[in-house]
Parts: sequence; structure tokens; C-alpha cells
Amino acid sequence: MDIQQLYKEYIHDVYRYLLSLCKDKSLAEDLTQDTFMKAYIALENSPPTAMKSWLMKIAYHTFIDFARRSKKVNFEEPDYFSLLSTGKSAEDEFYKTAEKDELYYMLNQLKTKQKQAIVLCDLQGYSYKEAAAILSMKENTLKTHIFRGRGKLRQLYKKGSVEE
Repeated sequence: MDIQQLYKEYIHDVYRYLLSLCKDKSLAEDLTQDTFMKAYIALENSPPTAMKSWLMKIAYHTFIDFARRSKKVNFEEPDYFSLLSTGKSAEDEFYKTAEKDELYYMLNQLKTKQKQAIVLCDLQGYSYKEAAAILSMKENTLKTHIFRGRGKLRQLYKKGSVEE
């Protein structure tokens, strides 16, 4: 059997098989063409006994070869490199972390309700209404806790100490 007869007889079977593997019509057409090219080359060496299964095996290996070639590697940079690209130095990062630690240390010196109100509204961005609902209190009570808590934080920052 020559390649033209093989092509006419099995083109639709090979195409449908490859289409079921790759789910892309144009890719299935390209892979079908590659399959028959490989079959033409292999047909000269040793003609198979079961043509259809032999062609399907070539089609499968053609698809696998394509899938391996087209695998994309997603490279994610470590956090270290992203800090370098922003121009932030290790010293800047240290001061930023130290300031954040100091803020949380001073927040721990406040009364519980004041601390919760400030954290919800100022640090996490909740509205007064949302924060009041979370803390199960009236909105005006929440505003009072925030006002008093901020005042206490100002005092603590001015003194530079954390006394009660």
C-alpha cells in the first residue's frame, strides 16, 4: 500500500483521533500532516501488518512529542529579586519592619476595644459602619474608642515609651 492510498483511507480517522487529544482543529490538522509525513518515512523501512493501529500509534507519538515541546515553564522570581527591582534596600526594609513592630507594640498598650477599633478601621480599611457591626457596638461608640485610642497612641509616640 502506498502513502496516497493510506492517506485517503485513514485521514479522517487520524484527524478525529488527534482532534480528540488536542481539542484544537488547526493543531489537529498540523499533527495529522506530521503523522502522515512520519508514516511515509517509516513505510519505506518496514511496512506494518495492521495499518490503522500503526497509524494511530504514530499519531499518538506525534501528539506526545508536540505536547513535550510546547510545555511552558513558569518561572517565578524569589521575593529577594523583587525587592531589588523596586530599589528598596535592606536598610529600608528593616526600618519599615521596625516601625510596624513598634506600632503593634504600642497598639497592645491600648484597651482592647480601642485596639480592635483602630485595627479594623485604620489598618484593615473597614468603614465605621462595618467595624461597628463586627464589634457589635453602635457606630458612635466605635468612633469614641477610635478617638481615644488614637489620642493614647499619640501620647505614647511623643513620650517614646510604652507606659500605661
